[in-house]
Parts: sequence; C-alpha cells; structure tokens
Amino acid sequence: MYLDRLSITGYKCFDAEFSIDLSPGVNVLVGENAVGKSAIIDAIRLVLREDEFGHRGIRDTDFHCAFTKGAHSVGSLRIKAHLDKLTEEQRVAFLPWSDAAGKATLTMHVDNKLTAQDRYRPVVWGGASRASAFEWELFDTIKCIYLPPLRDAEAKLSDGRGSRLARFIRNLNTKELGTAKKANTKHPLEEHMRKFNEDLASDKGQTIHQANELIRSRLKDALGPVFGQDTSIQFSEVSFSRIVESLRLLFFPKAMSKVDTDVFRGLEENSLGYNNLLYLATVLAELTLPHTQTEYLKVLLIEEPEAHLHPQIQVRLLRYLQSTAKEAGVQVIVSTHSPVLAASASLDSLIHIVGPGTEPASATGLKSCGFSITSKPFVTRWLDATKSTLFFSRGVLLVEGIAESLVIPELAKLVLATHNDCAKKNKKEALPETLEDAGVSVINMNGIYFRHFMQAFCDLKEAETTACIPVRCAGITDQDPVKTIKYAADPKKGIPYRPTPKDIETRKDVMLQRLRSLRHLPEPIMICLCARQSTLQSGRASFPIRYVHLNTIWQWKRTTCPPCARSWPNFVMIHPK
Repeated sequence: MYLDRLSITGYKCFDAEFSIDLSPGVNVLVGENAVGKSAIIDAIRLVLREDEFGHRGIRDTDFHCAFTKGAHSVGSLRIKAHLDKLTEEQRVAFLPWSDAAGKATLTMHVDNKLTAQDRYRPVVWGGASRASAFEWELFDTIKCIYLPPLRDAEAKLSDGRGSRLARFIRNLNTKELGTAKKANTKHPLEEHMRKFNEDLASDKGQTIHQANELIRSRLKDALGPVFGQDTSIQFSEVSFSRIVESLRLLFFPKAMSKVDTDVFRGLEENSLGYNNLLYLATVLAELTLPHTQTEYLKVLLIEEPEAHLHPQIQVRLLRYLQSTAKEAGVQVIVSTHSPVLAASASLDSLIHIVGPGTEPASATGLKSCGFSITSKPFVTRWLDATKSTLFFSRGVLLVEGIAESLVIPELAKLVLATHNDCAKKNKKEALPETLEDAGVSVINMNGIYFRHFMQAFCDLKEAETTACIPVRCAGITDQDPVKTIKYAADPKKGIPYRPTPKDIETRKDVMLQRLRSLRHLPEPIMICLCARQSTLQSGRASFPIRYVHLNTIWQWKRTTCPPCARSWPNFVMIHPK
C-alpha cells in the first residue's frame, strides 16, 4: 500500500484544488522556490497525523489568503489522501475507508471557524461518506516520519526527553518490554542498571557512598526521623525510558574502526553534514525495524536532503534511499533544490511543481510526459548538474553548443537594455536585465538532441495526449550546412561539403541582417570573421568564442583579441561599426 494521490484545496498557497500523483518508492519534488513543495509535505503530515505535526492543531495561517489588498482567508480547507495497491489483508483492515475498486481514501476538512476553546476543529473521515463511522485505530498502522530542512540533528540525538535515539531504542525493544510487563518483571537493561546503582551505593570506599551518607545524616539532623526523608545517589531512575533518554550518540571520523571508545567524541564536535546523516541513519533504522505490530504504510518525508552535503554524498544518499524504499517497502518523498539530486534521480521519480501565479498550480510527473523508449534512457544519461537546472527555471532555452550558451545571454543583455531604455522613455514596465534575472536557463545540449528534452515541455506525439511541464521552452539551432551534396546522376553517392569563402561571405550578410533585426541597435553591427582570429565585443563586455566557419564548426583554441591584446580561450567578435 502506498500514497497514490494527494488533493489539496484552500491550504496555504493552494486556493483551487491541487492534485499530485505519487509513486511507490522514491518521489523527488523539484521546482523553484515558493511553489508549494513544503506545503505539500505539510499536507501529508497533517492528513497522516505525523506525530510531531499532526497533533499541533490547525492555525489561521493554514487557510489560504490571496496576496491582494483586502483579501480574506478561504472559508475552509480540505486535504484528501488516496491509498492504492492494497493487499487482501489491507483491504479488510481498511474496509471503512475503501470504495468498490478497493482504493482507500482519507479526508480532512477544516472550516475557518473557531470553537469556544479558540481552536479550529478538523473533521476526518474515511471513504466517500462523511457520515460513516471512523476507526481511529487505523492510524496505528500508518507510520509517517518527517525530517525538516533546518533539522537540529545534534539536539535530536542527544540525551533528554524527545530524543530520537531513545525512541529508536524503545521501538527496538517493543517485544521485550511487552513480555516483561506481562510477566511483571524488569527488562534486562533495567536489571543491569539496578545492580550497577546498588554496587555504587554499597561500596563504602567510593565517593558516591560517602556523599550519600553525608546528605542522609545532615537531613536526619535537620528534620529528625519523623519528618526526614531518605536519599540515594544513582545515575538514573531504574526505568527503561529514563535509561535510554540518558543515552547520547558519539562519533569517530572513520567508519568501522576498531578503536577504543574513549576516543569517540560528542556530536557538537562533528560537522553539520555528517550529523544530518547520523540523524537520517537513525530514522531509517527505525523505519526498517521488523515490528510486531502491523504497519501497512510507511512514509518518510525529507525536505532538502542535500543540506550540508557535498555532491558525491548527495548521490550516494539518494541511491541508499532508493534501495531502502525498495527493500523495506518505505515510500520516500523528498523536496530538493539540488541539481545534483535531480540529475541522479530516475525520470520516473521526478515531479515538477509549478506554484500558483501566472499559471495554475500543477504537479507534473516526468513519468507521464510521454518519453519514448529511446528518449527516456537518453535523457537520463545526459542529465547532469548543469542540464538539470531546467527543472528549477521559469523558462528554458536549449542551444546546440558552448558558443551559443555564451553568446545568447550576452545578446539578451543588449536586447533587454534597449527595450528597457525605450520602456523608461515611454513610462512602461521594464523587463529583467538578464536571462538569469528572468529565471531563464540556457542549457547547452552539445548537439541537436532537442526532441528528447522537449518532450517534457510540449506534446510531440500526435497520436496521444501526454502531460507537459507548464514552462516555456525554446530550442535554438545554428545554420550548419548539409554534410553532403548528392550527385544528380547518382543520388546515393554524396560529396563532403566544404564551405567556400563565398559561402562564408553570404552567411555573414545573413547573420548581420538577423542581428540588426533582432537587436534594433542605433548603430549597425559588423561581424569580423577573420579565418584566424574572431572576437565578439559589445559596449559592456568582451566574451570568448572561436569561430572557424560562420555557423559551421565551433572549436576551442587560445588566441589573442586584437583590439585589447588580451588572451582568452576562444573568440567570436562583433564590433560596433
């Protein structure tokens, strides 16, 4: 059984109904900031009653309120969880929540109305009917654990009440504690601690015994035998919970080292990244325990698992989460801003989130984008930390090579500067100054593989309708000549094409016309295409690109810019006339 779909209405940033489809195993939520990834995680925590959040109650800020003057919060919020792939045993257990198709639903509805106790009262029901009897005991079969983005791993693993380490050890000893309670005996750990305290208190040569005797005698002298009390100095109360709450986790910087425990240190001396990993390891150990009680659904929610981790560990952590989800039946839902994690995750696990704004809020799983059997492995293989930034952009420009990825942002600066000058004169709203300011990513494809990637943004299949990421995407190619020219007499035989100086001059004129029409600059632009040195300059910047033939072959070669005599890796120069 797993969480198949989540529907949200009126909760936080989601006004109209928003739905997200999830998969068993690992789900990776990607998208820019403030699109609702954390709101999705919080909605799951609320409806599944995650122990640190599900009992806190609803707050007035949980109701959606538009960012407009005089806006009011919505009248109610609703969160609905759909559970699928129930086994026969689970269908029997969740029968009150199930429909005729065997799928279970859980709904939470909260009206924006305070009770006499100044609280919001949530109404929870299972199945289609709100009036049906609800069995709260079914929540005991659901285990939901949440790791926040700004997690204090050191505090969670140190001694004291609320220790995650103590909770893990209690869960590890559930069976033994139950047996000892039925037999009215002590747990072996309690018995060991009791004997240890007795030995300390009875050893008259120890300081603890002497200190205790002095306290007892002074208390007796002060209050007498009638009003006085007795004392005993020991390390902990002899109860299992108090014993494990006094434990703390220590570390040593090398794994599986056979060294004396005296050299282990407290977590306050460890790095933040490794403390997060220790915390995550404790949570995963708890989730994968073979519990005696039935747990039908296990969900792990992690916000920004990449926190304080370098790229290699991020990739290894994701791989471990994938294997744990598969082997232990844990559904993992993570939200991330890391291109490294986005590039390392499988396409089927990626879910792109677009927040409410100019476009309606939506969640698009890349598994539903209609990638062909050839495109899916290709895109998976070619995604890297650079190309995966397209999942966090407001717009995407796909270009053929390094030259275009350097030229286009600089040309865009000029075009935008000219537009903004005109807008200022006409008292109109200006555009961002750069593509980066507009949230547009220029992705270097290193080839003409546009079709593989564009399938995620537009439906290229005419015979079927597929989901698309609602982000504008454009592919820009150059005008490379055809590689062969066919004989008229024998079309099957071709001749290698080599551009002539005349071809280059013709293409220079074409490019010049296009630049003029594109830029609308007050002065014309001339492209210098010296066969040995070419540079691109504007009034704001000089940037490098090496050009052998215009729009034909790009090469990397160190050369010197003639106007400024500065050395760059490569050049394409455009000089003002």
